Amino acid sequence: MPIQTILPNTQLADMRHRVESESTAMQIYMNSDQYPLPADNRMLNTLIEIPAHPPELLVGNDRAVEDAENAIKIFEYLGPLNRTQAADPRLWATLSHITFWEYCRKRWPEANKGSGYILEHWFERPGGGLGALRRNAISRLWWAANLTVAPWDSDLQLSHLKSSDRFKFTRILLSQAQIFQDVLEREYGSNLRLRTILLNSLHAYMPKVSNRDKLSKVISMRLLLLLKERHLESLPPLEMEKLVDTLVARAAEQQNTA
Repeated sequence: MPIQTILPNTQLADMRHRVESESTAMQIYMNSDQYPLPADNRMLNTLIEIPAHPPELLVGNDRAVEDAENAIKIFEYLGPLNRTQAADPRLWATLSHITFWEYCRKRWPEANKGSGYILEHWFERPGGGLGALRRNAISRLWWAANLTVAPWDSDLQLSHLKSSDRFKFTRILLSQAQIFQDVLEREYGSNLRLRTILLNSLHAYMPKVSNRDKLSKVISMRLLLLLKERHLESLPPLEMEKLVDTLVARAAEQQNTA
């Protein structure tokens, strides 16, 4: 199988500097069919084996469905990376600037918003905390799938949530941009069991409210407050599930009666 290659740090630094200092760089991201790498550019080899041909990513009018399908495609293309590989900004910048350049330009077309917008979606924005690598156009898709694929395989206590669709929770996570943000950019989103149970409850109650983004925001705030008082991670799965489900149900009811 072919080996994934990545841009060297020196080239990546030059690209970042160009975005930050040259107004003409915006035109590249808006109008160029491919990123203009220098003729003497040398790529570095990684230990990541990839299929001969990258998947064709979807871009249309249903971003929730397309993001979920694309996340599955990217995860299956790259496989389950180790922590070092997944945290390497060179990998994601390479994929967004070379392999999936056309997709990135179509999915995130508002490059005229400025350098911050480009740094966020084509690179890794410095100082971004938990969300830094999860906002890059390609890494966000891989992370979404990696953190939600068949959670019952990693935690047998979640076997009662098992589905024939191994990416059931990937689809839930990406069904709303607000859910993605509230789950993956919070500390509690790093806990497999809590993350899965929360997504399951949100999936059950989202259809019952008119403002789904508001429900996700409210749950995120209340869960953060609750975690200051209780160690939910130490609860037995069924007790954790009951508590989270009650939290979501009450928030949904309050929203509908407001």
